[in-house]
Amino acid sequence: MKRLEESLKEITVLNKNSINKCQKIWDSKMKPAGSLGVMEDIVLKIAGIFEDSFENIKTKGCHIVAAADNGVTDEGVSSCPVEYTRIVAEAMLNKTAAIGIMCSNLGIDLKVVDTGIKNEIPRKYSNLYEMKVMNGTENFYKNPAMTKEQAVETIENGILFMEELEEDYDIFSTGEMGIGNTTTSSAILYSLAKSSIEDVVGRGGGLSDESFMKKKKVIFESCVKYNTFQLDTLEILADVGGLDIAFLTGLYIGAAKCRKLILVDGFISGVAALAACKLNPLIKDYILVTHLSEEPGMKIIIRELGAKPFLDMNLRLGEGTGAVLAYPVIKSAVEIYKNMKTPEEVYKLFNN
Repeated sequence: MKRLEESLKEITVLNKNSINKCQKIWDSKMKPAGSLGVMEDIVLKIAGIFEDSFENIKTKGCHIVAAADNGVTDEGVSSCPVEYTRIVAEAMLNKTAAIGIMCSNLGIDLKVVDTGIKNEIPRKYSNLYEMKVMNGTENFYKNPAMTKEQAVETIENGILFMEELEEDYDIFSTGEMGIGNTTTSSAILYSLAKSSIEDVVGRGGGLSDESFMKKKKVIFESCVKYNTFQLDTLEILADVGGLDIAFLTGLYIGAAKCRKLILVDGFISGVAALAACKLNPLIKDYILVTHLSEEPGMKIIIRELGAKPFLDMNLRLGEGTGAVLAYPVIKSAVEIYKNMKTPEEVYKLFNN
C-alpha cells in the first residue's frame, strides 16, 4: 500500500506557464488560430506535462497490454472460452493478432504483461512479462474477485512497471486481453458512476440475447450483494474487478507520477483510467482518450473524465487498437509545432 499512497501524493498539476508559452507559439504560426484543432490541444497537454523538456520529447511509443483471466466467466457471460486469453496474448507476441501487427507497422514497442492468466504461456518472449499475484480472479458472482490486498499489489505492480520504463519512453498507451473483462469493467463502472445498468452494460464480444440478459443479471446482483455503491474505489476493484484492470489503473497512476503522457484505448482501459482518476483527479491531466468505443458505457466514461475522443471508428476489439492509431497524430502534431514557420519567416524565405 505504501507505493500506491506515495505515488498518489507525488502527482502534481500541469505547468500552466509552459502551456501558455506553447499557446503563444501556436498562435504565431502561419495558420488560422486553432485551425489544427485536436492536434493543437494535444501539444498543449504535452507542453504542460513535459515543461522545459518538451522540445526533446521522445515520440516513439510503448504499448502495454495487460492480460488476465476472470472467474466470472463461469457464469456464461462471455461468448469465448477462457483459454482464449492465453492464446490471443501469445498471438499478440507473435504479431499475428491485430495489436501485434499494428505496433510492428507503426514502430511502437509492444509489451505484454501476464497480470493473471490462468494457465502459463508455454513459450518465452523478450517482450512478455509476468507480474501476477494470482492465476485469474475468483467468480465474483459467488465470492469477491480478489482481496483488497491483491488488488493493491496488482495496482502497485502497474506503477512499478511504469517506473521501470520511465527513462526509455515519454508516451505510453494501454490495452488489455481477458475473456470476461467487459463484465468486470462494466461492474466497476456501474459501481463508480451509479448509472443505469442498461446504459453501462454492452454485449462485449457479441453475446446472444439470453447471455446478454445473464450478464446484466450477474453484474446487478453482484453489485447489490457487495453494496459496491457505498464502497471506495479499491474495494470495488477487489470485489467485482479484474487483475488486468487493476494493473492498468497502476499504469495510469505511474504515468502521472512520472509525468508521462498515457493514451486511453476504449471501454476497459477507460474504466481503469476512471478508477485511477477517482484515486487522484489530477491524473486526468496526463491521460488522452483516443477513441470512442462501441461499448455503451464509454459515453459515461468520457462524461466522467471530461474527455472528448478524437477517433470514432466503430472499434470494439480491445487490445489497445484504437490507442496505437493515435501515435501518428501525436507525432505529426509535435513535428508541425516544431517546424511550422511564422508568416514573417515564410515571407522572408519565399518573397524573392
